[in-house]
Amino acid sequence: MTKPKSDDASSPTPQADMIAKGVATGVIVSTIIHTGRGIVGAMSRTPIIMFGLGVVTGYFAHKYRKEIISVSHRAAIESGNFVLRQKDHLHDLITEDR
Repeated sequence: MTKPKSDDASSPTPQADMIAKGVATGVIVSTIIHTGRGIVGAMSRTPIIMFGLGVVTGYFAHKYRKEIISVSHRAAIESGNFVLRQKDHLHDLITEDR
């Protein structure tokens, strides 16, 4: 059996795929940012909407206050552990260098 020849010019390379994905992601992010600016700008001109957003934010912050505190406490512990691990890795590298 003969295998069909693959046309290298028509099949994209992995590098071209990554570039295309990067460009598409950039376009999407840019569109979202420009749309968000318009929405936030329109809301900030109306004081009653800003007050309403503050009330809603306060409501959800109060409703989920225990979860927020729990997550922030876990994040603080993990960041401390991260710093200690990095300190140990740096110490190991220095001892290997000597």
